[in-house]
Amino acid sequence: MSKIPICKEDISAKWLTDRLTSLGYCRIDKLQLEVMTGHNPHLSQLFRVQIGYSARTSNHPDVVVLKIPPANHVIRLREAALGPYESEAGCYQLLEEFQGFSLPLMYSLTQNPDEATACFVFEDIGPLPKGRKYAQLGLQETHRVLEFIAAYQAMFWLDESLSQHGWIRDSSWSHLFNQNPIESALGWQAIKQDSKIEKTDGLISAGEFLGSGLIDLMNVMNDRPNTLTHNDLHQGNILLRQSDSGFEPVVIDWQLTAYAGGTNDLAKFLMTAVPFRILSESEKSLVGYYVDCLQSRGISDYSFDECWRDYRRAQVMVLANYAISGVHQLPDGTLQISHGDSTRAVIKAFEIIDPQELVDVLP
Repeated sequence: MSKIPICKEDISAKWLTDRLTSLGYCRIDKLQLEVMTGHNPHLSQLFRVQIGYSARTSNHPDVVVLKIPPANHVIRLREAALGPYESEAGCYQLLEEFQGFSLPLMYSLTQNPDEATACFVFEDIGPLPKGRKYAQLGLQETHRVLEFIAAYQAMFWLDESLSQHGWIRDSSWSHLFNQNPIESALGWQAIKQDSKIEKTDGLISAGEFLGSGLIDLMNVMNDRPNTLTHNDLHQGNILLRQSDSGFEPVVIDWQLTAYAGGTNDLAKFLMTAVPFRILSESEKSLVGYYVDCLQSRGISDYSFDECWRDYRRAQVMVLANYAISGVHQLPDGTLQISHGDSTRAVIKAFEIIDPQELVDVLP
């Protein structure tokens, strides 16, 4: 058997014992595996594992989360060719100082260089409250996430050495993940035809720009100051760890990282993970808080006005991404847009955008 399990049956007590010996001597006698849902099954399988020991130290966890590649050989190699496993492994090593705080602890990493896959044994942050699909962020938790975004971005601000890592993608890739920008126009057509979606002035202004206009937008966005970016900071990738002081946000799934403009993360986070009530009341102050956090970490040459312009542009790119990935064609030829939670949140975020402001910042 490969060192990396690819199905539930491959996960044995001995295999997990070997993974956790870095924490000290242990012997595991019993495992209870729970299949976790809510992630992309083409990229990974997730299990919450309850552990029964006959020998252990105080460092050994009672529960871990195991992340392994998909079982299907064709899917596994197809996805591995895109670099998500190397990306996640590399990020947890680059950002090691944040493990146990804004990142889960990574107890073990096993990589298969022949397939470019990886297997992770993570700290279990704990299940969400019953009946909830996502962590519920208040203003305090929103600020904590912005502090973390600024912290890891400040560490690698204009650090071109990141490009030397083969698993770090470039800014051009980060905009649409190699999707065809012209296809975003099809998504916009589906949005326009959907009677359940309110077509606000801000949404119309952004939507009419999709298609060929994105090519010029990508060019100007490549002029932003680059840093390490997560690129998938939607609501499903933010968990809450309970602590003595309350709940601390934890960011997971670092599979789409790039050396790109920091507002990639700012826009996607604010649009998809922050409750609309908070966003509508505090959007400018939240962007300002992000800039303040960057400046407190030594990034003094990126003003609020520059960030606000880049943020508005990045919001249009976020809409383009969901317009491309969320559209599909029905048997009768009708185009339909996804009504997934993140897609709906992105569309709703344009309710508070002045269309003239978009005209002023778009190329």
